[in-house]
Amino acid sequence: MTATPSAHHDEARATAGVVLAVVGAGRMGGAVVEGALRSGALDPEHLGVFHPDPERRGQLAARFGIAALDDAGVRRAQRVLIAVKPQSFERVAPLIAGRHTAYLSIMAGVTLATMAKRLGSLRVVRAMPNLGARVGASATALAWTAETSAEDLAFARRLFLGCGSVFDVPEQLFDAFTGLAGSGPAFAALVAESLADGGVRVGFHRDVARELARHVLLATAQLLERSDPSAIKDEVASPGGTAIAGVRTLERHRLRFALIDAIEAASQRAGELSGNGPAV
Repeated sequence: MTATPSAHHDEARATAGVVLAVVGAGRMGGAVVEGALRSGALDPEHLGVFHPDPERRGQLAARFGIAALDDAGVRRAQRVLIAVKPQSFERVAPLIAGRHTAYLSIMAGVTLATMAKRLGSLRVVRAMPNLGARVGASATALAWTAETSAEDLAFARRLFLGCGSVFDVPEQLFDAFTGLAGSGPAFAALVAESLADGGVRVGFHRDVARELARHVLLATAQLLERSDPSAIKDEVASPGGTAIAGVRTLERHRLRFALIDAIEAASQRAGELSGNGPAV
């Protein structure tokens, strides 16, 4: 009589080709998975997802069309992306630790040294994407341990390039990166909201004002691809014109100082949350 393979062996065969196991795939982790699939950095059959809750694991796998992995499946994968909340890391780490595995992490505030210690592997890459990953326009910082191989680093670059741009950033500047690139979308959105409020103030319907503000920021972003901010400002602000009158008002209300101070405050808060102290 022919023996029937066990469910464990079926799982092993189904996940043997997994190149990247994703541990947790919430808002940011999901954006990285979507970017990898959209860019062609990884095919669906090369991705798997793990969550301690089997029901949630199945939901995530179905959402992305990739394999659902148990903890043994994670350890069989070539590399692991940790995308859980930092406070969940201590609970998850023992389930996924493996001496011969390379790890990538998007956990805010969890250092390379901490990950290497908890995971038992010195091949660790730390990444910090921002909200732009959802639309393929992230600015992602990368830092890595000395033991990380060239192949591991090339893989990490390819993965996060699927979400936007990649910057090599010393780990000691990760808190500062969080203050500028991580928190920056909130500040830019606040500028857009304020522009729309200004439009309402001078008579536009709210929907029209929002659309105009959105258009202004999108057009300015495209101009910034070809020119620096001061040149754009100088080109718009003609002598004795409307823009320079507005610039004078913004300078009087110290807009520059407020934005610089906001980035400094966000960087310092990132340091406090990561236990690193002030970043600046």
